[in-house]
Amino acid sequence: MTVQARLKELGMTQAQLATHLGTTPAILSRTLGSAMIRPDSHWPAILEALDLEPVLQVKGVGDGQSS
Repeated sequence: MTVQARLKELGMTQAQLATHLGTTPAILSRTLGSAMIRPDSHWPAILEALDLEPVLQVKGVGDGQSS
């Protein structure tokens, strides 16, 4: 699930999320447009070596826990 899809599902705008986080819409937009995993960390190489990719999911979905 993408951040934008989750925002839509919750009926929330990016500006509302920025306010909730105590930041500005511009800073949030820049954050959302950047890589989640810093390229200078080992994570990109680990994920590549193991043929894995990061996936976002709603908390409690698919883990046997209810939210």
